Amino acid sequence: MRRITAHSRAELFDVAASRRIEQAAAAHLPAHTLMRRAGLAVARLAAALAPHARCIWIACGPGNNGGDGFEAATQLHLRGFEVHVSFAGDESRLPADARDALERARLAGLDIHAEAPEQYNLAVDALLGLGLGVARAPEGRMAQWLARMYHGGQPVLSVDLPSGLNADTGAAGFDFRHAGARHCLSLLTLKPGLFTAHGRDAAGQVWFDDLGCATGSEPPVAHLNAPPTDEARPHASHKGSFGDVAVLGGAPGMAGAALLAA
Repeated sequence: MRRITAHSRAELFDVAASRRIEQAAAAHLPAHTLMRRAGLAVARLAAALAPHARCIWIACGPGNNGGDGFEAATQLHLRGFEVHVSFAGDESRLPADARDALERARLAGLDIHAEAPEQYNLAVDALLGLGLGVARAPEGRMAQWLARMYHGGQPVLSVDLPSGLNADTGAAGFDFRHAGARHCLSLLTLKPGLFTAHGRDAAGQVWFDDLGCATGSEPPVAHLNAPPTDEARPHASHKGSFGDVAVLGGAPGMAGAALLAA
């Protein structure tokens, strides 16, 4: 796991590429391995962000993002944290990996609630991820929980993506403008939507864990580039020592910008 900063260089993969990478990785691993790795990564980051939390609220949605939340809840519970797990979905329609994670959470002794806790010190947003988060904006109970999490004054850790954020474009289906401290753990791949449009405001501090999987031959759709490093310049130098700059522009009636730049 690593923190993504303004000086980080990284490859970005859209939804289609991320799904292909996930499918290729899952094909070479035992069942449920990726979700268990994802949940463990979320739990480790949550414990680091709030080591003295009296209660960690994990809100789980109806898909595999919710499964990551169930697995994270199990790992945190086993480490001695008080965890309140809220589930907004139909248990009978959970994907196989998420259903396994839910059963593991129950076997570990966790109760699954249909409501949010009264008090908590860290909220984990595992409602909508790469799939449902792109297809629609949060609504109903999920929208209520998101408003509670992001506007409640406590720090929030989103799993893979803030719920309702388009992973490709950064368009948001939820108003993140007045949110408090935010962290996002992007899993397996880094998504371009975390760095464009509303993505930066929604995600806050971005973290990345590749879950021990390589991207293989899948080409990135974009790159996150760090600013160039400043090279030391000798004191005995002048503007002619460092090359020339050409300014191209000046469509009819638009020459002013080029002249000012020059």
